[in-house]
Amino acid sequence: MTDNERIKKISSELSQLKSQIAEVAKQKEFWFRKKEDLKKEINDMIKKIKEIKVENDKSNIEVHDFKKNRDKYNAEVHDLIGKIKKVNEEKEKELKKSKIAVDPSRIQAQIHALEKQVETETNFNKEKKLMEQIKRLKKSYAEFSSVMKINDEAKKISNEIKESRKKANEFHKQIQSVTKDTNYQGFMEMSKKITEVKKVQEDAFNKFIEFKNKYLELNKAFKVKLEEAKPFQEQIEKEHENVKQQYAEKQSKILKQKTEQVEDKIKKKKKLTTEDILAFQGCKD
Repeated sequence: MTDNERIKKISSELSQLKSQIAEVAKQKEFWFRKKEDLKKEINDMIKKIKEIKVENDKSNIEVHDFKKNRDKYNAEVHDLIGKIKKVNEEKEKELKKSKIAVDPSRIQAQIHALEKQVETETNFNKEKKLMEQIKRLKKSYAEFSSVMKINDEAKKISNEIKESRKKANEFHKQIQSVTKDTNYQGFMEMSKKITEVKKVQEDAFNKFIEFKNKYLELNKAFKVKLEEAKPFQEQIEKEHENVKQQYAEKQSKILKQKTEQVEDKIKKKKKLTTEDILAFQGCKD
């Protein structure tokens, strides 16, 4: 291989390496920027998910307290139901023991109904009969005082059950309200998105490392090639200058031809294209 051939070969290889280095540097920068942009996106999402978590933690404390109260009143209802069952069993025993055919609570209801009837009755004889009936019922009712005492206790427990059940339901509604408003779904979706973006960022980082290593390898090869070119540096530079000059002359020639075409169009009053105007301006410059 002659020196000229070797110079041309080295020049061509240096030119190719420069192009490759420029392209790899571009790719390296692209994947670095992408990695950094994804990192910022992940940090923003982590910040957001922390805010959601703080809100969720507050809501969880409320839910915990509400559940505690709800469970307390549900337990009370359960205990009171067991208690009223025993009271009703005791009431049944007393009724059988006293051989009472009618439940005293029914007698009491009859008394109340008759008393209301008396209030509106205008006939004296009918009113008298109603009063006698009330008197008899009250006498019967008085005989059942032990049963009535049990009955009153049952009513009291029944009211307590209603009140405890009402409070348990109120706390349950509060639990539903808080869990509905709390952004649990948003938290889960954000967590999933962070995982997905982290995977994309990892891929971008790997790409960046790949092109960085390639960039270093090409630079190393370029330095080796420069060392190889040192004995012919002057000739190579001259070759590069010749190439540049030839390119400039070629461009000048093309521009001149285009300018002549434009001038010809102007003389013939033909319509100029944007390309014609740019070529003409380039020639003037």
